[in-house]
Amino acid sequence: MIPAKHRQILFRCALTLGVVALTACASLEQLAPPVATLSSRKGADQLEHGRDIYITKCARCHAVEPVRKYSAAHWDEIVPEMTDKSKLSPSEVAALQAYLKAVLKTPVTQGGKGNQAGLTS
Repeated sequence: MIPAKHRQILFRCALTLGVVALTACASLEQLAPPVATLSSRKGADQLEHGRDIYITKCARCHAVEPVRKYSAAHWDEIVPEMTDKSKLSPSEVAALQAYLKAVLKTPVTQGGKGNQAGLTS
């Protein structure tokens, strides 16, 4: 039997980890908004392809970052650097860049569509 003092410590640790896990998690829709939520859906097939690249190929090497974590200028530096490492084709790079730009051009809203609250471009 675990002494009461140790149970209390274990309970507090578990509770703290649970709270941290719940607050640290962001949905995929917040990290990489679906194309349907973007204000510009021109070239929707290309945008869908760009989003797919972002959430699959980019995630092979690291966690998916919220698109709005970086400015357009910063993405213009990041994408070429990562392109070499990930061996993306020119059409994949174009789709990825189109998706990133469409997300950044979409206003952040309170209601959730296009929302990545707390993150700025």
